[in-house]
Amino acid sequence: MKKEEVIQTLLNAATYFEQQSAGYKSWGKVDVLQISMRLDNNEIISTNNKSLATLTKEDIVTEKADSIFNKIFDKRKRVQVILLTKQEYASQVKKEIPPILDDQAQLLGVSVRVAKNENDVLYSLSGRFASVLHNGNSICLGSSLEDAYVAAQLLEKTSKAFIEAKYLGGAKSINRIEAWLMQKFYQFKYSKEAKKNK
Repeated sequence: MKKEEVIQTLLNAATYFEQQSAGYKSWGKVDVLQISMRLDNNEIISTNNKSLATLTKEDIVTEKADSIFNKIFDKRKRVQVILLTKQEYASQVKKEIPPILDDQAQLLGVSVRVAKNENDVLYSLSGRFASVLHNGNSICLGSSLEDAYVAAQLLEKTSKAFIEAKYLGGAKSINRIEAWLMQKFYQFKYSKEAKKNK
């Protein structure tokens, strides 16, 4: 996307999230704290820590070369959007979530890892589209704002299922190889179909 297009997307993001969140209310509360997007020229622009609802053009900045967002974009060439979120259930996750839901395996990856520190973030996202950070925030990735937001909501649904299942003796995990195959099938079949239908 071109810079002006991306800026407009960021300025409209709060409204978009508010409209979309109605369909996910039973999964838990997801607040988007920061958005980072890749431009066509590979420049990275981000919102600052200001509330998205009051965002102005002046609050949208070029990301520093050594920032964690830039490092993620460098490693993940297909990722176009990164969301930093604060989530009701994901913020309570303290250990890796195995593949417990089909849609989790398809969209987020074989498991959801917890990054122990900032140096661990890249590893925690390796082959995955969401990770819980040591401070209780989460990072969610996507090829578009919509995809990244779906990843954030799915992380919340998965976290809620994982936490609530503990009271019933724990969640039963899907075989990791099957989970990996689900993700690959989703990436190569459904995501291509979705692009064709746009």
